[in-house]
Amino acid sequence: MARADGLIEPEPLRAVPAKKVYPPLQWWPLRVMNPWHKLAVLVVQNAAIRLISLSLGLVLPAMVNSVVTQTLVVVTVIATARSFRGFGEPVAAPRAWWRLSARPLIGWWLAAMYLLGASTPLFDPRLRDAGWAIVFVETAFLGLAFLNSSIRLTAQRRHPQI
Repeated sequence: MARADGLIEPEPLRAVPAKKVYPPLQWWPLRVMNPWHKLAVLVVQNAAIRLISLSLGLVLPAMVNSVVTQTLVVVTVIATARSFRGFGEPVAAPRAWWRLSARPLIGWWLAAMYLLGASTPLFDPRLRDAGWAIVFVETAFLGLAFLNSSIRLTAQRRHPQI
């Protein structure tokens, strides 16, 4: 449409996407949707695990401290993965028992990261200390859990009737 001066308004190069609006943080059951809230939860979780590990290191032998700390890491990673929600994902309904992420891509990345971390002591004998087998098993478990989640999410996207 021509303006009064005879010039035509150019078409916008691309449409400006609407700003995503996240629901507020829900405390019970814990549901975290906003990416900044997720980052804050992960920072607090990591700091708390470090403090607990340091505190337990004062009273427990190194092997027991390693087992307890690594088990705590696995439990908190699974709990936060089940509490985090993707944009547009239902907040109230619980996820399927196997689902750890909103989309498959992040699950593929986390699975690769955990499985690579679990396999590191297999290639470097210097990293094998007294508790390496426990850390290997628990880290491999996390990697396989994220891998399972991504495989099932990908299959569900390709075949929604599953």
